[in-house]
Amino acid sequence: MQFVAILFASTAFAWFFGRRRGGWRDHARRGLAAAMIVAGITHFARVEPFVQHLPDWIPAREALVYLTGVIEVALGVALMRSTRHRATVGRLVAVYLIAVFPANIYVAVAAVNVTGQPVGLHAWVRLPLQMLFIA
Repeated sequence: MQFVAILFASTAFAWFFGRRRGGWRDHARRGLAAAMIVAGITHFARVEPFVQHLPDWIPAREALVYLTGVIEVALGVALMRSTRHRATVGRLVAVYLIAVFPANIYVAVAAVNVTGQPVGLHAWVRLPLQMLFIA
C-alpha cells in the first residue's frame, strides 16, 4: 500500500506544480514514474521484504531483488524523461508489472508474512491494484 500512497502523493504533487503543463495523463505518468523510482530504491534499502515475495526454490533471490530495483528505477526515469518513446516506455512498464505479478500472487496464496506489511487481506487487495497500475 506504500506504493499506492506514493503514487497518489506524487501525482497530486505533479498536478499542483504542473497545472499549466499537460493534463491528468501527464500528471499520472509523472506520479507513476516517481513511485517506480522510490520503489526501486527501496529494493536496495530494504531487501528482505522483497526477498520474502519469492519462493525459496528461486535461486539468487537477493540478486534478483537488486536487479528488479535497477529495472524499476530505470523505468521510472524513462517514464519521467521520455517524450519521444512514451508509449514504448509505458508498454515496458506494463510488461514489467505483469512479470512481477506472480510474486504478489505467491504472497497472497501462500499467506507469506512479509516484513513491514499487514497480513491477511492486504495481499489480496494488492492484486487488483496492480492490474490498475498495468492499465
